Order: sequence, then C-alpha cells, then structure tokens
Amino acid sequence: MPRVCPILLRELDNPCVDHDHRHGEIRGVIDGNANNLIGVIERKYYSFCSGDPKELPNVLRRIAEYLEKPKSGYLHPVGLNQLIAKFKGKNKQEQENMIQSLSFLSKDEINTCKNLKERVKAYRTLLKLFYETKTTTNTERVECSKNSIQQVR
Repeated sequence: MPRVCPILLRELDNPCVDHDHRHGEIRGVIDGNANNLIGVIERKYYSFCSGDPKELPNVLRRIAEYLEKPKSGYLHPVGLNQLIAKFKGKNKQEQENMIQSLSFLSKDEINTCKNLKERVKAYRTLLKLFYETKTTTNTERVECSKNSIQQVR
C-alpha cells in the first residue's frame, strides 16, 4: 500500500481502494477525500455534461489550464458576498486587521466602527474600492479560503 496519496500528494490518513464505477476495476489506493472528489467529478461529467468517458482526462487537463490562467481582476458579486460571509465569521481583532490590510486607515480610525455591522460596511466598501482601482496587470487580489481571507501579492 502506498504511503502517499497519488492524487493529493499527502500521507494516506484515510486510505481507500478506488475503483472505476463503469467497469468495476480497481484503480489504486488513494485518500478517501480524493476518492470522493473523483466520484463527484465523474458523476457530474457523465450525468450533467453527457461526457464521453474517454474524454474526461482531457477535460480535466483543460480545467487545470483554465484554473491556472491569470485572474481577471474583477470581483464577482457572489464572490463579494462570500468574502463578506467569511469576514463575519472572524473575531473583532481579525476583522480590524483585515480592514487595515485593505486601507491606509489607522487603528484609531478603524476603532470608530462601533459594531459588526459598521465593520462589515467598511470592509465591503474597501473591497469594492480595492477591486475598482486595481488593474488586471496587478497580481494583488483577495483570497477567500476555508481558513483565511487575505490580500495576496
């Protein structure tokens, strides 16, 4: 059994014997999360896209190329709402740090936001301003992930 998942390239904490659902043949041992990911991808591709099974590897390569393209520099309205939702889940200090990272406001000026509603309003305004004033050649953006929201250079 391998020690590292060939898909996620991390130690196998939750090994799973993966198999091809069309033929029933074992493909290998991978992490359970990788197995779930492959299952979702295959189900969506075959059912929603009516995809040819032989073409799926090529589609996945094109997806990887697409995801590696330079970012547009424009903030999607849903993306804005997602960033705001993540912001709301942070504690006050983290929120203030995030506001400060997007502006030249001093700590005293940020402290004038008396409550969460005012901090959210300030953060939303600063995010919009950040994206309105950036250029697509600038590599800065705000990233939203499970554990962080940060300005990336």
